[in-house]
Amino acid sequence: MKFDDTLTTLIKQSLEVGATPALMGEPGIGKSSFVEDLAYSMGTQAFTLPCNQLADKADLTGARLVKYTKDDGTQSYKQVFYPHQVIQECIDYAEKNPREWPILFLDEINRTTSDVTSGALTLVTLRRMGYVELPKNVRIVVAGNDKGNVTSLDDASLSRFAIFRVEPDAATLMSVLGDNINPWVKSVLTQHPGLIFQKSTPEAIVADGQDDDANGNVTMAELFDGGEEMNQLTTPRTIDNLSKWLNAADPQQLAQYLATPIQIGDRETSLLNEAIEAYVGNTLFTTQLVATIAQDLANNAGGVQHNRVNVPKPNCYQNLKAAATMTDMTAVIATLTGNEKSGSLLYALKESQNNGRLIEQLALAITQIEPEHTRTLIEMVTSHQIDRQNLEAFMEIDAPIVNQAKPILSAFL
Repeated sequence: MKFDDTLTTLIKQSLEVGATPALMGEPGIGKSSFVEDLAYSMGTQAFTLPCNQLADKADLTGARLVKYTKDDGTQSYKQVFYPHQVIQECIDYAEKNPREWPILFLDEINRTTSDVTSGALTLVTLRRMGYVELPKNVRIVVAGNDKGNVTSLDDASLSRFAIFRVEPDAATLMSVLGDNINPWVKSVLTQHPGLIFQKSTPEAIVADGQDDDANGNVTMAELFDGGEEMNQLTTPRTIDNLSKWLNAADPQQLAQYLATPIQIGDRETSLLNEAIEAYVGNTLFTTQLVATIAQDLANNAGGVQHNRVNVPKPNCYQNLKAAATMTDMTAVIATLTGNEKSGSLLYALKESQNNGRLIEQLALAITQIEPEHTRTLIEMVTSHQIDRQNLEAFMEIDAPIVNQAKPILSAFL
């Protein structure tokens, strides 16, 4: 299944009914980014625990033997639990934000020792670590690899999940990266979405994450089976890194790289090819990208196209809009958390309605706009995807957060 709106809807529905979604697929295809974006669209946060970085089960459960004194005065030992820092952070956040559904994301659940996998499965089943219980509003999502050197899960373990087999999707990657994606990279992915996942070979066979025996596509085992060579891959992760490098690169320097011929083994190519191959390998994606860059540099053309900015609607927003009087609205705002106030202000600025009264009350009640919301606000104004009337109303309010934002936002009025 592609990383698209359909998958997002299905995962949200699984979380709503209390199921535990399991995203199974190749490494580097965007599972972690998908979960982070999913959490943001739900108006909450994701807390990612990479299980493959845990040495043993104790790192997950925090199980320790501690000395204690019994009632009769003798010394003994008992086992206590100190949940992993990520789990504890998720618990603390959930308790402070009871109306949200924060996501505890157990990544690489089966690319670790069987002991760690067993501990993670226990957390999913019992929703507790020793004496510490997960709050009811915490939602769990797991991810793993369905091929390669992984810990296999038995039928009893698999029955605990709603299993979604996922594969990379160019449209989703472009949506996640938003305006941060390099225009040249975006052009190639738009025209050739199938090039998002490839093995680094001259033939540049395109892999779509399916079984090799069935469809002739490349499996993860083959991607790393390059003999004595270590060949880079084209995946959403490596494309993201390449996009960042191209955004920071000087176009004149890129033109010099393009004009500099080099020899790689028996192959004649350019220095630009070699630089790009360092990120995404010698694939058809690289070939198409170099051709796009060369044409654009020759024409001195280009430009950035803005994607639609994702502004999540908080669960509490409907109650704010339903407030009949200023007193009612103030009362609702008083019950909201800082994240809910910040998210509601963002959505009110985006909504194409006259939200001046609501914006004013939120601005006066907020001590700070959350960092994630600040980035989204800047994306909204720079891409002109904010309601101008609401923005002007916001700028006229005498409040600390407005005064802090004015130097940046005033340039777009």
